[in-house]
Amino acid sequence: PLDDRDCNYHFPYMLSKMTDDMELIRPDFAWMGELKKPADRKKIWQWLFDHAKECEYAILSVDTLVYGNIIHSRIHHLSMEECKEGIENFRRLKELNPHLHIHAFNLVARVAAYDSAQEDPDYWENYGKKIWKYTWLLDKDAQGLSDSEERNEIRTLKAEIPKEHLDDFLERREIDREINLSSVELTREGIFDHLTIPKDDTAEFGYAAMDQAAVAKKVREYSLFHRVFIYPGADEVGSVLFTRIFNLIHGYQPIVYVRYASVNGARVIPRYEDRPLGESVKWQITSAGGIITETPYDSDCMLALNAGGTTQIESTEQKHRSIAFKNNTNSEELLCYIRFYHEKYQRAIGVSDVTTCNGCDNDFMENARIHGIFDMIDAIGGWNTAENTNGVVIAQMMIASYYHRFENKEALKVASDTFMARALIADWLAQSNVAHDFYFQYAPEHGIDPFKLQEHLEEVKEFYKKRLSELLEKKLGSQLRGREIHLQKIRFSWNGAFYFAVDCELTGSAKEAGGAER
Repeated sequence: PLDDRDCNYHFPYMLSKMTDDMELIRPDFAWMGELKKPADRKKIWQWLFDHAKECEYAILSVDTLVYGNIIHSRIHHLSMEECKEGIENFRRLKELNPHLHIHAFNLVARVAAYDSAQEDPDYWENYGKKIWKYTWLLDKDAQGLSDSEERNEIRTLKAEIPKEHLDDFLERREIDREINLSSVELTREGIFDHLTIPKDDTAEFGYAAMDQAAVAKKVREYSLFHRVFIYPGADEVGSVLFTRIFNLIHGYQPIVYVRYASVNGARVIPRYEDRPLGESVKWQITSAGGIITETPYDSDCMLALNAGGTTQIESTEQKHRSIAFKNNTNSEELLCYIRFYHEKYQRAIGVSDVTTCNGCDNDFMENARIHGIFDMIDAIGGWNTAENTNGVVIAQMMIASYYHRFENKEALKVASDTFMARALIADWLAQSNVAHDFYFQYAPEHGIDPFKLQEHLEEVKEFYKKRLSELLEKKLGSQLRGREIHLQKIRFSWNGAFYFAVDCELTGSAKEAGGAER
C-alpha cells in the first residue's frame, strides 16, 4: 500500500471481500509507518519475497518500497544508491516468480504550494510557498514563457530561500525523477506488467510538470503508451488496480455508461487536477479495465456524476455558492435518470459526487435521500479530490456489475453495502457536516489545533461519534436497504482531523429499493 491510511491500506482489502474467488494479502499494519515515520521497508520486502511464489498478481507501491511511503518520498534523505537497491529488489521479486504479474504505481512527487511542514520537510513551514513559486517560475522561464518581471522574481526568490533548503529539495527531486524513470525501465523490461503514474501535483509548471515531461519522453521512446498510464490521482490507485486485476482474472471488460448532472460537467477542470473531468473519468475507467459507451442499453453499469457546470468548490464553501452554479447544474434530472436506469435495466450504478471536493454536496445528497436513491445504487463517494472519489466508486461499481449486483451472493452483498454505508457516513455526514462544525466551531472554542489532536484525540472522537450518530438517525434512520447501520468506531490518521475513517456494521435483512418520499 501507498501508506497506512484507510484509503490505501483498507479500501482495496475491503473490495476484495466483495469477491468470492480472490484473496488479497497485505503486509502487517505495524510495518506501514505513519506520516513522517517511514514504513519498515526491509520487513515488507522480506514479506514480499516470502509470499512471491504463492501469488499470481501483485499491486505494488514503488513509493513505499523505495522511500517508505507517500510522505517520505517528499522528505527522505536516502542516497541514490539506497533507492536503486529498491529498484533491484523488484527484479529479484520477478526472479523468484517469473509468472508474477506486477501492477506497480509510482507517484510524481508533489511540490506543495503553501507554507506547512505537516506533510513536507520542516523548512516548508516558512519557505514552502517560495520554493514552489521559485520552481514554478524556473520551469516557465526554461520554456521561454516568462516576462522580465517574472525573471526578476526568480532572482529575488532564490536570494530569499536558504541555499541548504533549496539544495536539499533539488537533490531529492533528482533522485525522485530517476526512480520514476527507473520504473518505466522496469516496465520496458517486463518486470512490471503495467505502471500507473498518478499525478499528486497538477501544476502547469514546476518540478512535478518537468518530471512528468521526462517520464512521458521515456514512455514515447519505448512506445509504452499502452502499459504506462499518467493521470491525476493518488489515494484511489490501489482500489482501481485491484479492480483491474479482478477484471483481468475474470475476462471481464465492463461497459460503462457515464452521465453528468451538467452538460458542462465533463469540461470543468476540478480543483487539484490539470484536465477536464471527462478526460480523467475516461482514464479511471480505462485503468480499471472498462470501456465507455455512449448509450445506456449497451452498458453493464452506469457511472452517474454529480458534477457542477462552472467550477468545483470546497465542501466548506457550498453554503455560499453563486446562483450561476445552480443555473448550470441539474442534479434533479440526474436523480430521476438514476431511478429510470435502475428500474429499466437493473444494472449496477455508481454515484460520484464531485461537485465539491473534500466532502459531498449536501443538497444533492439530501435530494438523493428523498428520491430513495441509496437503495437503488451499488457505490457512492464524495471525498478528497474528484479522482480519489471517481476511482473508488468505479472500482466498487465494476465488481458489483460483474456479480449482477450480487444476486444470490448475500455475504458479498453485505460486504459491498457495508462499504457503501461507510462512504455515506464518512464522505457525507462526517466530511461535509461534522468536520465543518468541528473546524469552525468546536475546535476554536475548545482551543484544539485540528492538525495536532494529541491529548484531545479521545475528546474529538467522542464529538464526532455523538454528532454522527445523531445525523445517521436523522438522515438515514440508521438504515441502508432495510439493514441496521451500527456506527462502531471513529479513527484519525496522522494525529489530525483531516484524515479520518469510520467503522460500521450492517445487521438484519435487506429489502428491495423502495419509492421516493412524497
